[in-house]
Amino acid sequence: MIKKVIFFASALLIFGCSKENPLQVSSYQKGELIFDYQNIENDTLNASQRIYDEQLELFYTGWGVYEDIIFPGTTINWSLDHTNSTSNIKLHCAITGGDQYNNVFFTNTKALKWQGEPWQYQEAKYLVYELDLYIDGELDCSNSDLATIEGIELTWQHIELPFSHGFGLQFSKAGEWRFWNDEQDADNMPIGWQSFSPKINFCLSPKEWHTIKLESYITENTIVYKSMIIDNEVFSLQNTTLPYVNAKSGWVENFIQIGMQINGNKSVKNSVGVDPVAVILDNVNFRGYQLITE
Repeated sequence: MIKKVIFFASALLIFGCSKENPLQVSSYQKGELIFDYQNIENDTLNASQRIYDEQLELFYTGWGVYEDIIFPGTTINWSLDHTNSTSNIKLHCAITGGDQYNNVFFTNTKALKWQGEPWQYQEAKYLVYELDLYIDGELDCSNSDLATIEGIELTWQHIELPFSHGFGLQFSKAGEWRFWNDEQDADNMPIGWQSFSPKINFCLSPKEWHTIKLESYITENTIVYKSMIIDNEVFSLQNTTLPYVNAKSGWVENFIQIGMQINGNKSVKNSVGVDPVAVILDNVNFRGYQLITE
């Protein structure tokens, strides 16, 4: 079912900035569990509504969508649905049409609390985001020009006003995984996606399920990318360390948020537009722990 843009916080995913030589930090590990959201793929699809969790005394919104339009005046079409299987519900996210190179960002926002009020997730600084992911499209990292998808981005935010702590990994159709650098260049534009050193390459085969687990943490003034596990293969994210930034002016609530973005490619099947492609999510979990020094 086609919907319009939902929920203001989805539209502005704010990441930290990075230097070529990352900041030095002490070694940390996770401590006591503070929050544990499981099977988030089952949540409501109507994020235009704020829902109150009486047990946690927090608001949440469920799944929302932001259209990431690269070229003004162009469009992107998408769908967001639940699909039933023999065992459970899965989240079906898709680009269904529109113009080339535009993207669709699917987000889920939880634990909304007005700034200045006690927020129980303030100390949740060690974050673990995991999910099962299935690409329903054409993709061969050794011949990326024939891919119907440009890439996938996996993100989280921990907004503790006035600061924005954000994490973003991008998988590209050629198989490389990169991190986001929001530092401004000489033209006052974000530097954007950057390679790890050494580069991390792992191809996500289409029409197969992949299990991904991402671990990272927030220190007093940094965000640290720790590790990524894909199908039981462990990749160090090299403790890539980014200073975090101030939240956008006008934001008035603390919250946490996870996201998955489908990046549309130039059509390989037609002379114009974008090819339809879907990404299906299952077993989506997000956990937050206290941060302790090793």
